Amino acid sequence: MKPTEIALLVRSPVEGRVKRRLAAGIGRSHAAALYGRFVLDMLSTFESARIVPVICYHPAGSIRAIRKLVGPGFDLLAQRGSDHPGRLRCAFEDMFARGADRAIVVASDSPDLPVKYMTEAAAALDKKDSVLGPTEDGGYYLAGFYADTFVPEAFRDIDWSTERVFNQTAGKIIKAGRSVHVLPVWYDIDTAEDLSALARRNRSTPFRRSQTMEYLRKHPGLTQNPPGAAKDA
Repeated sequence: MKPTEIALLVRSPVEGRVKRRLAAGIGRSHAAALYGRFVLDMLSTFESARIVPVICYHPAGSIRAIRKLVGPGFDLLAQRGSDHPGRLRCAFEDMFARGADRAIVVASDSPDLPVKYMTEAAAALDKKDSVLGPTEDGGYYLAGFYADTFVPEAFRDIDWSTERVFNQTAGKIIKAGRSVHVLPVWYDIDTAEDLSALARRNRSTPFRRSQTMEYLRKHPGLTQNPPGAAKDA
């Protein structure tokens, strides 16, 4: 069996086009700057686990910006699809088309995701048909499948951006007759409140040395008194 291939979904960190809900609370420039740091911190976590992910980037014309962000040493694969669920589904299809027997796709807005969750995800596919990592807001930060147990329907007719996403996705996988390993719940950063919670839970963790936390220390008002959408630093 070929090793599990892992992909990180990355958007070009352009002001006004990335982390829009977060930008509504802290301003577009801060949201874009932080998102770039989220990506770099997640890549650092991958590196600590000796994982070199494929960078599945969006939009397709942003390859130079993505390469500048992530640096050399990564395979870059443009995302296909006209919307988020379509791009997510196509990411799996493209990974399998590259020859992967198993693929795990990870979102890039959980910068302090513990490395043990990523390694658990890969190990879980030794026993289960699929793996999902739920977020505390009802979505998920990670999904994984075998090529021959992939369930494309898991990304169709889902109430995206609601607290029902994880349950609906898991339900479709189970309905298709596939088993699911559920990882521990973790957090994604969608709002200013999420960002403040990230800062609080990492005051004394190793993540305090991350690029994300360094940026927040330089801009303490982002987590103490978020400036709001009208304030764009």
